[in-house]
Amino acid sequence: MVFSEFNKKVVLITGAAGGIGSALCRKFLENNAIVYQTDIQHIDNPNFIQGDISDQEFIKKLVKQIIEKEGRIDVLVNNAGICPRTSLLDISIDEWRKVLDINLTSMFFLSQAVLKIMIENNSGAIVNLASAAGQVGGIAVGAHYSASKAAIECLTKTFAKNGAPYGIRVNAVAPGVIDTEIHKKSTKEQLEQYKQSIPLGRMGTAEEVANIILVLASDLASFLTGTTIDINGGQIM
Repeated sequence: MVFSEFNKKVVLITGAAGGIGSALCRKFLENNAIVYQTDIQHIDNPNFIQGDISDQEFIKKLVKQIIEKEGRIDVLVNNAGICPRTSLLDISIDEWRKVLDINLTSMFFLSQAVLKIMIENNSGAIVNLASAAGQVGGIAVGAHYSASKAAIECLTKTFAKNGAPYGIRVNAVAPGVIDTEIHKKSTKEQLEQYKQSIPLGRMGTAEEVANIILVLASDLASFLTGTTIDINGGQIM
């Protein structure tokens, strides 16, 4: 999949060390984008900036560093997130805050900072990672995770409405069961149950999610904003 419009465009991807994040970095680099990557976990990649995305000071430092070097940010992908599977009755206030800070609050304030820059340039695209769990509630995942992902769908619409007058598009993707590190601790029985619940009969891949995100960030989606694309193999229709 080749997108000439990404040539020399500045792309910022959070959660770059994970399965979907690393797939995204590869895809944008293959299309000659200038890709800035961030994660709390270190990875040995060019333009990688390590830090805690839930730290407001780090967000300011991250955006400032990119702008000082490149002068713009053309695409932001809010991919960073954690997914504890703590049961509803056992979630503590500290764990609740941690999940919301990383999954939701960081997405809001990083998008806010980047949107200001995109408004100055009258262009840009933001893609957020929601989840099927945000549409049906958390059963296999924690209630705090599903709540954060539901809120991301709403914030996607809010950012889209504010960015549209300046030619800025904001969309989200809602993956279902994707074969990434989040399922490394799942039993064979659980994995089989997941597959049986999916009409296409298998789990999705990180690359399949990354492909849709590239489309949403590209000119192919030039009239698409404020929407969430489901990527779940038909599990939710």
